[in-house]
Amino acid sequence: MTFIGLFLKSIFIMVLMVAIFLIGIVSFIYLRVKRMTKQFRNGTTHTNRRQQQSSAAGSTKRRSAEYDDGVVVEEELYDERSPRQANRKIFAKDEGEYVDFEEEK
Repeated sequence: MTFIGLFLKSIFIMVLMVAIFLIGIVSFIYLRVKRMTKQFRNGTTHTNRRQQQSSAAGSTKRRSAEYDDGVVVEEELYDERSPRQANRKIFAKDEGEYVDFEEEK
């Protein structure tokens, strides 16, 4: 009788450990998928950044700077203008003139 009770206790503990492990795996996968969908919606994945820079409306550019004390600062610039407006000429065709560049010594 003692043997059966001990056997049932060990089975119960094993089932409990497997259940906790499975809950941990499921929660990890859920949080990972949730984070990836959030990144996808915000357009902050690496592949989306490259596609946005070369495609339609809006472009995202990432820039990082390292200072003397070793601190690295990353910032993300987002341009909401349409590609047509972003690529338009600043000066009209009839404005300005071409000047040859001459280096001063």
